[in-house]
Amino acid sequence: MVKVMYKITSLLILMMVLAQGASAQSDSLSAFVDRTDISINDVITLTIRIDAGLGNARPSLAGLNREFEQVGGVSTRSTYTNNNGNIQSWTEYSIMLRPLMTGVLTIPSFRINGEVSVPIRINVGDAPAISSNGNEEIFLQASVNKDQVYVQEQLLYTIKIYYSISFDQGAQLTSPQVADAVVQQLGNDDNYQEVVNGIGYNVTERRFVIFPQSSGDFTIPPVYFQASVGRRSGINRFFNNRTQVREINLTSEAHQIDVLPRPSNFPGQTWLPASDLVLEESWSGDLDNISVGDAVTRNIVMTATGLSSSLLPGISFEDLPGLRFYPDQPVREDTADRNGVVGKRSEGTAIVASQAGTFTLPEVRLPWWNTETNSLETAILPARTINVMAVSGTLPGSPADFGTFPLQGNNPGGALQSPAPQTSGLYLFWISATVFFAAAWLVSTVLWIRSRRQLMYAETTGPHPLPLRVPKAGNPAVSVPVSGPGSPDAALRVLKTACENRNLADIRKAVLKWGQASFGDSSLLTLEELARRSKDEKVTAVLKQLDAALYGSADADHFSGKSLYEAIAALHKKGVPGESDNNRYGLPPLYRNA
Repeated sequence: MVKVMYKITSLLILMMVLAQGASAQSDSLSAFVDRTDISINDVITLTIRIDAGLGNARPSLAGLNREFEQVGGVSTRSTYTNNNGNIQSWTEYSIMLRPLMTGVLTIPSFRINGEVSVPIRINVGDAPAISSNGNEEIFLQASVNKDQVYVQEQLLYTIKIYYSISFDQGAQLTSPQVADAVVQQLGNDDNYQEVVNGIGYNVTERRFVIFPQSSGDFTIPPVYFQASVGRRSGINRFFNNRTQVREINLTSEAHQIDVLPRPSNFPGQTWLPASDLVLEESWSGDLDNISVGDAVTRNIVMTATGLSSSLLPGISFEDLPGLRFYPDQPVREDTADRNGVVGKRSEGTAIVASQAGTFTLPEVRLPWWNTETNSLETAILPARTINVMAVSGTLPGSPADFGTFPLQGNNPGGALQSPAPQTSGLYLFWISATVFFAAAWLVSTVLWIRSRRQLMYAETTGPHPLPLRVPKAGNPAVSVPVSGPGSPDAALRVLKTACENRNLADIRKAVLKWGQASFGDSSLLTLEELARRSKDEKVTAVLKQLDAALYGSADADHFSGKSLYEAIAALHKKGVPGESDNNRYGLPPLYRNA
């Protein structure tokens, strides 16, 4: 028995030592890849990062040969940083690998001076059917992850450019222009290599998420790619000879999607199509140790995969006898990666008991539609019991004695007495403190209004469109603002900020947002269409000037954002044609079933 206990103890000690070594390795030795889901034709980049404290040892790549083929040599990069005296130095080894088989492959761990990296699992699928359309130098492919989705369900749209030649700077790839849908790019472009029909290609991949807003037939039109091949060089630069330059124009195929309506058997008030939805809760205190008058906060976090946080509903609670609920403002957050959008809504509710006793909070049930299994599911938070203890001097079940005034000792009649008058010095102190805090409140209010205006401006204008380029490897999660047309008044304030900042691209986005909100039509996407609908000569004139400054030969410095704002503001005050005062500010419904 003693020997058995000794072996068990030794094993536990060994496991603790290994666990400590594994936790330490993440800072000194790590390995990562640019992608974990690939096809048999793809080439991935493995990066091994070694801290300078491990010396000049190079990693052994012998274990890679069982399931991967090394493409090319090993590139090395050394990095040194000094951040306020915090010195860091490491070396990175990059290796390009091609899988030898399909299935779940493993890049083994690496060992250097006692440090061990974490193995990496790679999912390798069959090669997709790809057509080069007779052009073996450069071609374009667009694909969707589904041919049938539910209304407001996310649809992943991927564009790939295959090229075995280099093209000049300034290449342009258009985004999908889809009517009656919310479209958002997912992160930055991915760049990797792939073999098609025995030819190695560089691939630039751009991904979008699309949320159809109505059911029925749904069309994603083609996207377009333009580039120049053969930059002028040598003596040709001085004689402006462009005979060596070749223009390339590519067009992708269109896609027809069947958008299904909300199922008739869905019981919830809010339609929630997602691939996963989870409810989680946390409490600020112990539920068995609460006194009358104490406040405990219940924070509920709702996380939906494949759904924007703007569509996640709030959870309300009704007051109970002796128990009151004070909800806080919800916090919404959207993040995205190559697999789509993840929406999160966090909402805290303060709970205050006015009498002692045991209270039971009912369970929370939230129905949602699982788009992976095509079935109804329910997210549940179980019922919770709160035990509230009486404060000394009160009886269990009696209301707390809040807000009573003290009785004076020499007052046999029990009459309420006014407090003693304050001294003049203390009185002046309180007057000064009141004035100070009032001024601080006024300043903070002004700064808050200004920050909200700038935030609204950033969310409306969004990231500026960039030409197609080759970024660094990796695809970090980014925030994804997903919203509808919104309020015309809010859009006008955003337009004013954009005109003051004098960024033409932002002005165009802001004025189109105002048009979409004012006409209640999110498919209004061009300045020409906005001018036609406005039926206003001044608005038409300033929109033509903006269009010329953006795309024509006009000098952008001479464009007047002030004139555009004044013309739009005048039309906003008068009201857009065809819109009555009653419905001018109405928000479009979240769900429209065509």
